[in-house]
Amino acid sequence: MFTADDIVDLPSLATNLCQKTNSVSAFLNGQLEEPVRQALEAYSKANPKRLKAKLVQNLNRIIAGQSIYETNRFQKVELGPDTKILLARKPQGEALVCLNRLLLEDAYPLGLSGNEKALFALRRQLISARQAIEALRKEMSSGDGVRVAANALKLGEYQRSLFNDVHDTFEALRNQDNRAPLSVADLPQALHDRFVGVTGKYLLMVYPKEDLWKRENQREFIDQVGKVYPNVTGTPVQLYHYTALLKDSYQEAAWYSLGAIIILVFVHFRSFSCVLLALVPVAIGSLWLGGLMGWLRVPLNPANIMTLPLVIGIGVTNGIHILNRFAEEQTPSILGRSTGKAVLVSGLTSMAGFGSLMLAQHRGIHSLGCVMTSGLATCMIAGLTFLPALLNLLMRSPVTTEQPSADNARSTLGREEPR
Repeated sequence: MFTADDIVDLPSLATNLCQKTNSVSAFLNGQLEEPVRQALEAYSKANPKRLKAKLVQNLNRIIAGQSIYETNRFQKVELGPDTKILLARKPQGEALVCLNRLLLEDAYPLGLSGNEKALFALRRQLISARQAIEALRKEMSSGDGVRVAANALKLGEYQRSLFNDVHDTFEALRNQDNRAPLSVADLPQALHDRFVGVTGKYLLMVYPKEDLWKRENQREFIDQVGKVYPNVTGTPVQLYHYTALLKDSYQEAAWYSLGAIIILVFVHFRSFSCVLLALVPVAIGSLWLGGLMGWLRVPLNPANIMTLPLVIGIGVTNGIHILNRFAEEQTPSILGRSTGKAVLVSGLTSMAGFGSLMLAQHRGIHSLGCVMTSGLATCMIAGLTFLPALLNLLMRSPVTTEQPSADNARSTLGREEPR
């Protein structure tokens, strides 16, 4: 079991556990009790003796349980020879407690071990530095005479720059005026201008405790800080208002595109009923797309929200082509004819174009490709299945409905489309 004397570097150990610098630290952080975790985060204010006692108590509880070893967890930890031998035996009971302790000592050789472990870790670091120097000397001396001379010049320039920098640093330390404590006027100009404004006001930086990439956390943070200072600014505020402005802009663009499409379709067919029929694939496809996104838990984000006007503009063409053929033949059975095939191939080519975005490594572009491809697919399926069935139902209905005019839907070439 551990004792308080085994923790030889409490600041280093506390930093590793709080910041979860590796997989072992992340595991231990999750196993610690909440009061101990909070005390580690506020290490500068905590009582070191009490913190050591609580931390030792938690570590002994952890090593007294099941084996803490996992290959992925300790893959970056250099295990000692005793640890490897004991690990190969798959121990139980007291031997397992001893193994868990050795694993933690190997993971924190400078923070959680005795003097021998610390000296062993220092020796490993010195050996690593010597190997790096030998590799550098080998690289410097490789090649022909011209390359060796060039390497020597570069090394000489680096050494002179390093010595000059060290000399300037010691000169600055020697010439420091220690007659009075450091004041704001002693700060470098760049640092002074960053934290002190031209009006003499100081910059106050407030850091949130929650993840600000989540919009609900942004709203809560801005509301709380805004009650103290209404003119608060910074990255969270800019990001929150930027995403809101982007969302409103694309929603307005979707309404504008819908209005323009309604006007153009009405001018083409000169019938309000045809306008509604042309928009049926878009409406049904959008409903299917929304349900699919909700089922797969794909939210709208600043990257894929631009699909709103695009799906409306591209999806309405399916209904227009089908209504044009229906105006010529007065039969909704167009799936096996040229128009149905054209709508199908046109939709597939558009899906292939936008689907290529799904190969992108950028998550926003990938999301745009997924949503846009799904939206085109649902609008195409609705145009090829739901709209012909609706036209067939309207033709059988005894209620008289206004049919699309063949004169308005006539081909611009003045001849019938091939079938």
